Amino acid sequence: MMRSPLKLPEARAPAFLADLYYDLRDRRLLPLIALVVVAIVAAPFLLGQKSETTLPPAAADAIAVLKEASGKTSALTVVEAKPGLRDYRKRLRSRKPTDPFKQRYTQPVLKGAKLNESTSESSTSGKSGGETTSTSTTDGESGDGGSGSGSADGGSTGGAPSGGGESGGDKSPHATLYSFGVDLTIVHSSGSKAEGNKKTSEPDVRKRVLPTTALPGEKTQVVTYMGLSPKTRKPLFLISTEVTGVFGEGKCVAGSERCQLIELEPGFPEVFEFGEDGDRYSIKVTNIEFVVTGHV
Repeated sequence: MMRSPLKLPEARAPAFLADLYYDLRDRRLLPLIALVVVAIVAAPFLLGQKSETTLPPAAADAIAVLKEASGKTSALTVVEAKPGLRDYRKRLRSRKPTDPFKQRYTQPVLKGAKLNESTSESSTSGKSGGETTSTSTTDGESGDGGSGSGSADGGSTGGAPSGGGESGGDKSPHATLYSFGVDLTIVHSSGSKAEGNKKTSEPDVRKRVLPTTALPGEKTQVVTYMGLSPKTRKPLFLISTEVTGVFGEGKCVAGSERCQLIELEPGFPEVFEFGEDGDRYSIKVTNIEFVVTGHV
């Protein structure tokens, strides 16, 4: 019975040693490494012997090799070195390629999560003058008798509908737009300044005047309501260039030589002298409230 010869495993150097060897060879650093090894071996002999003692043959050979290597090294320094880069296949031969399009991570756990939950979000902001605010609802509009219906006098809106609301209605999200409106009382005094006979009209009451509204009208634009001040929460009015005088308790916000933007105190009338004839318009703010301006 014949026995098959035993096959011994091939001895292979570790990967990092092979990579180190190839890197040193590509960069032409092997002679320098050999020189360092020889110097390390010969150093104890050179330091342990006296200068007058004859060196052993091994040390003499090491010195000769050292001199020869140093001469070759000095000659190699003149040559332009172009080491280049190693082939990436050699450097990465011990690694296994992976598929970048293969999912290697577990998916998120969605157990217990709920989608399209009934929520009601409302936001009302009144920090700046004339700022439009909105209320968005995802449950649908509430009925006439339900809680949270919008009121024109600045009441709260956007409540959740009760259980007896309409079924099958429009449940798409919507937004209600708001703005700061003011109630005004305007009194016009007309007449010739030279003659001094002034005629005063009846008080003109304006309700829920919205920002950027010219007062008392488009033809005669004495002031323009601009909304509320973000700091004092008082109404601001832009004064026309044809106004020749301002009298009252109002506070000038902008303008040096001539007031351009004035802040009026609610309940106190402000008189504006307008035009060459000296017509006077007394404007008094009586109320400030939220006003519904539309739906989106």
